[in-house]
Amino acid sequence: MKKLILRSVSVILAISLLSSQSFNVYAGNISAATAELDESVFTFDEELIISELSELNELDAYVEANASVTFESLANEGSALIANIESSAAPMGMAGQDGEPPLGIPSFLWGCVGGVLGLLVVYIMTDNDKDETKKALWGCVASTAVVAIVYMVAWGAWAATAASTSYY
Repeated sequence: MKKLILRSVSVILAISLLSSQSFNVYAGNISAATAELDESVFTFDEELIISELSELNELDAYVEANASVTFESLANEGSALIANIESSAAPMGMAGQDGEPPLGIPSFLWGCVGGVLGLLVVYIMTDNDKDETKKALWGCVASTAVVAIVYMVAWGAWAATAASTSYY
């Protein structure tokens, strides 16, 4: 009986797929207006990039000449070399995330929905912030516990119905 149902469903799905393709062929061409592509976005001006990075080149040359110089010492001196540079160790340009969850999504939710992958995302995006990582870990533990409880209840219900319907 199961094979018959599976074959019937397969045939119905195949027929519906073929008929939808044939309807698409006979539907005709609908000319949709396409947006014009601004190609200037994909080109770059090398001179502009070099001029924008000139401040970093000056700072790099100064640091290479003076090996004992640190960012903190330059900041304490009020050096003009670091006037437009922020001290940020956050990855992927996620600066200013002091105690904030990544992408504005609570860390518990990252761990609860994403599991171990969500935990890894929080760990990397918050630059090893232990409080946020701990929240994501608790979310991962909570979702694992909920899944385990639901599985046990479903398995118990199945076992109870199987035991009650046995014909011994």
